[in-house]
Amino acid sequence: MNESEKTVSSATETADTENNLYAPPYAVGNGCLSIERATKNGSIYIPLCNFAPRILSEVSYDDGAEVIRKYRIGGTHADGRPLPPVDVPASDLEKMEWIANNWDATCDLFVTSNVEKHVRCAIKSTARFADKENVFAHTGWKKIDGEWHFLLPGGGRFDMQLGGKNQCYEGADSYTEVDLAVLRDLLDTEFVPQSVLYPCLSLVFLSPLNEFLHRVGYEPKFLLLLLARTGSRKSTLAALMLSFFGRFSVTDLPMSFHDTVNSMIHTAFALKDTLTVYDDYHPTGKRDADSMKSTMQTLARGYGDRVGRNRLTPDCSLRETRPPRGNAIVTAEFAPDIGESGSARLFCVEMPGNKTDLEKLSELQAKAADGVLMRGMHAYLEWFKKEFLTSDEAEAFLLSFLKSKYECARAEWRSKLTEKRIVFHNRLPDTLACFEIGMNFFMEFLRSVSLLKADDEEIYEERFTEILLEHAEKQSAAVEQDKPTHIFLRKFSSLVEAGQASVVPKDQCEYLPGNCLGYEDEEYYYLFFEITHRAVKKFCEEQDEGFSISSISLGKALAEEGFLNTENCTGNTRTMKFGGKSKRVLLLRKEKVREVVGG
Repeated sequence: MNESEKTVSSATETADTENNLYAPPYAVGNGCLSIERATKNGSIYIPLCNFAPRILSEVSYDDGAEVIRKYRIGGTHADGRPLPPVDVPASDLEKMEWIANNWDATCDLFVTSNVEKHVRCAIKSTARFADKENVFAHTGWKKIDGEWHFLLPGGGRFDMQLGGKNQCYEGADSYTEVDLAVLRDLLDTEFVPQSVLYPCLSLVFLSPLNEFLHRVGYEPKFLLLLLARTGSRKSTLAALMLSFFGRFSVTDLPMSFHDTVNSMIHTAFALKDTLTVYDDYHPTGKRDADSMKSTMQTLARGYGDRVGRNRLTPDCSLRETRPPRGNAIVTAEFAPDIGESGSARLFCVEMPGNKTDLEKLSELQAKAADGVLMRGMHAYLEWFKKEFLTSDEAEAFLLSFLKSKYECARAEWRSKLTEKRIVFHNRLPDTLACFEIGMNFFMEFLRSVSLLKADDEEIYEERFTEILLEHAEKQSAAVEQDKPTHIFLRKFSSLVEAGQASVVPKDQCEYLPGNCLGYEDEEYYYLFFEITHRAVKKFCEEQDEGFSISSISLGKALAEEGFLNTENCTGNTRTMKFGGKSKRVLLLRKEKVREVVGG
């Protein structure tokens, strides 16, 4: 025994071993955690620290990707005062820094051989008396002990903790016929135009299906972009849709474009099978515009691809990825400039600024604040669970039905769009199929509670189809405008019309102005392609617009879309003689250019 051990042992030669929480050789003596030492004169207890810590509970945090174990540690100081409970990750228990980080400076370890090891072992030995807690840090469907449960704070018997600004998410545990009648009335009460409300409602009731659509490979892969001028109540409508999953208003929406993009993506993973809102896309300056545009691009890719970024653990092994698992509404004053691919991952719904019935809107807001919509969602979830999740056979039927329904709906939408001569991106039929499924399940639920007749259901489905076709046509036009080829043609035409660039007649070869981009005749523009590409790119940069496609990729895209004459060409350009001089040019069809820019 060293001198420090002799000093402390003289003060604590005995310990209270009755009702001892600690496993031998540890015990509490004079309020201090101590260790038993055998001597020739018998056992003595040497203090390890001036407090007695213990595990109050073992908490398992399930975030949907991994389970993180934490110990809730409390105790008493030697002076008799209780120490505040602290949550310590299991990985941090091996180190003693958590003591100094959470308790005041009076809590100290004594200078004893291997003291940290002994304190850690002593604390772990109290785990046999600790409570066991399971905490879920995500929403949505979860199979627990063989039974499906929809996790929402306050909506069941499970402990849930949603961080950040997600405290307004809440579930109900009952419903009334009055609540169901309010849901039914939503199909007819036009507090906003049905062309706006129906897609939003469809997305609400689609969201709880995400788990099962994901399992059959057809998870929704889009963002709903709610477009309107300031003051149009777009954020109010978004908050109302969120009120199916909690108590929300325009002042406590979960996320805005002033949040960091990492926090947005992290939250998108936690909000499984529910709806969220990214509010207020309205860049006001170049720096603001660049930041918000980058964030929107990240969100569009995240929801549009449902693939999370790879991350490493401290030991350099890969963590589970965390892609978005719910659905989302983005409110914006204008459509973001995120390119053709990004725009194809958005479904734009324009909200007229002068067609909102404020009186009806206020009435519905009051009902939402009273929990009516939340209870209506609870009824929908209970129906869904009873109908499809009571057995393995019922669940298998659900998956088969969703797969078949999605594939049929997608094929039908392809036919409808083709019949309407709507040029569409390949993603659009997939998006429309998801909207159709969401509305179908909502109306099927209303029919199951005798609030909707089959004939009425057909009428609403026809109206919804008309609405989706209207939006699809606008969406297709918007995506077409965002194509790099269309941007190139519009900017090229603008440069020529503004006199910042020129093309000269094909037979004028003596003199070319300094801003000349090529020649023209009645049928073609004969462009010096590299020079023209560079001029358009510079023009876009001056207007704070992106144009990142390379000349090689642009030439290939122009050729594939039929804008070029590529006969006898090498790399989409041809060597031709102008005034006796050979020049390599791109043959751009004027007729096709006029189809894009007009005139």
